[in-house]
Amino acid sequence: MPELGWVVPAAIALTVAALLAVVIVIAVRLARRSPRARAQADAAVAEATSVLVRVDDAVHELDAAFDTADVPDAVDVPTQLRRGRAAAQRARDRGFVDVSTLRAHTGVAARRRDQARAVRSGLETQLTRITATRTNLAEWVRTNRTPEQLTAAVRRRRDEIVRAAGDPEPLLSSLRARFDAADWTDAAAAAGAASDALDEADAALADGAGVERATSALTRAARSLRAVEDDHRAALQAAENAAAEIAAARAELAEALETTRARPGACAPDADERLRAASRTLEAAAATSDRRPRRAVSTVAHVREVRDAAVGAAVGERRRLEAARTALPGTLACARAALASAEARDEARADGPPTIDERLRLDEARRHLARARAATDAGEALSAARAAWHAVDPGR
Repeated sequence: MPELGWVVPAAIALTVAALLAVVIVIAVRLARRSPRARAQADAAVAEATSVLVRVDDAVHELDAAFDTADVPDAVDVPTQLRRGRAAAQRARDRGFVDVSTLRAHTGVAARRRDQARAVRSGLETQLTRITATRTNLAEWVRTNRTPEQLTAAVRRRRDEIVRAAGDPEPLLSSLRARFDAADWTDAAAAAGAASDALDEADAALADGAGVERATSALTRAARSLRAVEDDHRAALQAAENAAAEIAAARAELAEALETTRARPGACAPDADERLRAASRTLEAAAATSDRRPRRAVSTVAHVREVRDAAVGAAVGERRRLEAARTALPGTLACARAALASAEARDEARADGPPTIDERLRLDEARRHLARARAATDAGEALSAARAAWHAVDPGR
């Protein structure tokens, strides 16, 4: 069969080509996952993160410029400028999500690198647009505002902030009288930050050329004064609810221990030990709940999380839903309080702006809280609230 002599060489050639293709594919995949590719991806993510910090700072500066031009409630600021501000805020928020995703990415390094470069490019474009909006706003202000009008508006805003918030000292005095320092330290720090910010605003106004700096300081003062009010309210609410929350948690832990005895195979291997440790933690918090009610409420939320992890699979869906509904209000309160405390600490810090890691954690907590508020399922809402709490208080 001489006419078939060409088949063997052709088959060999096809086999070699197929093997070569396989080798090339494997080599490309290895290269995309190599240490060098991972290093390039890490560098690209770091560059995107650096640009995000600049965008975040630029948005804060843009907000201050708008507040300066738009105090107390100017309606003549052009729509185009307002839209530019809104677009800048949305771009900053998307940037936080994108960078958080990139930092958590564990897939192909080359793909992570390319995505990081795209994010960086998009953020750089937004930074250019923010700069343009800031420039256009400054030009509009020069045309439509006099220095005297701007200064008078900032002074009015200062008076309104102080009048609306009042003196924080009576709130602090009531907290000091009833509770240990751990339950009012953040409020005291926020009050100090508010006082410092008001002093900075006064100094900027006295300079005669620091209107925007004064506006930024007043924004910080208003946030800090709200933090004092929020801490005061949270402490009183915790004091009102602590006893009932502790009693409910005791009953829930006792029921969970019964479940571990009735269905040990459906519970976590160390469920009994974990529940007993949670019970001891709860009793320790109960012993000081009169002076530290916020710690007591936080402990209740924590032991409920331990309970769910220990016996969650051993109870029916209806029981899990009931447990989630019971745990949700307290967990939401703890998450909100932890976020407010973290934000207040940022306002009070004297060592410069927050790091990118701190900014990312705060943004993550805000997004989880938003999901918790929007969720219609109690289990999903509770999971999101716990995630928000973990984001700002990972060592609790």
